[in-house]
Amino acid sequence: MPRWVEPVASYVAQGLWTTLLLALVSVVASVLVGTVLGTLMTLPSVVVRGGIRVYVEVWRGLPIIITLFFIFFVLPVLGLDVNTFVAAAIGLTLWGSANVAEVVRGAVQSVPRGQSEAAAALGFPWPRRMRHVILPQATRRALPPLVGLVVNLVQQTSLAAVIGLLDILEASQRSIERLTLSGGETHAVPILGAVLVVFFVLCLPLTMLSRRLERVLR
Repeated sequence: MPRWVEPVASYVAQGLWTTLLLALVSVVASVLVGTVLGTLMTLPSVVVRGGIRVYVEVWRGLPIIITLFFIFFVLPVLGLDVNTFVAAAIGLTLWGSANVAEVVRGAVQSVPRGQSEAAAALGFPWPRRMRHVILPQATRRALPPLVGLVVNLVQQTSLAAVIGLLDILEASQRSIERLTLSGGETHAVPILGAVLVVFFVLCLPLTMLSRRLERVLR
């Protein structure tokens, strides 16, 4: 085994841990925030729906890379200092939660209106109707697109490298640069090939799960 492999593998492994942690935080935060927002978008209040719609359209419409730069460079100007990990997590959560909100809204509104009316006739207030009647049915409809969205969000974590976060991609790029400077050879193909394999291994099971859920729940 070439001498450069072990130190590079150790360094890239640190970046992989950061990528996995960032993906976990972003996915959990996006699902929680997006589910709440998507549910609130079905309220009769025009003000509530309008405010959330602005949030969804803004963060869905902006490229994630622009959002990351905005969080990382603009928040410190406003007196809010954030490190690269927090900035990346916030930026990805803004994009992810906006997309989750749209999925949840569509799933909730796809449940027959009679279900909500029947629950209301039994005296269920809106929160209990949502919790016990609507959301359990909407979850079945929302699961396949949500899993696909999770795959997309995991892939988008690689963009955190643009603000300097030492994720797996940034660690790989730095390793290539160091090898080029020290020995004149980049070894870019095996290093980036390993990164490709890692993302493939992470995302393939989720993609297969999404397809299976779509078939089962159809």
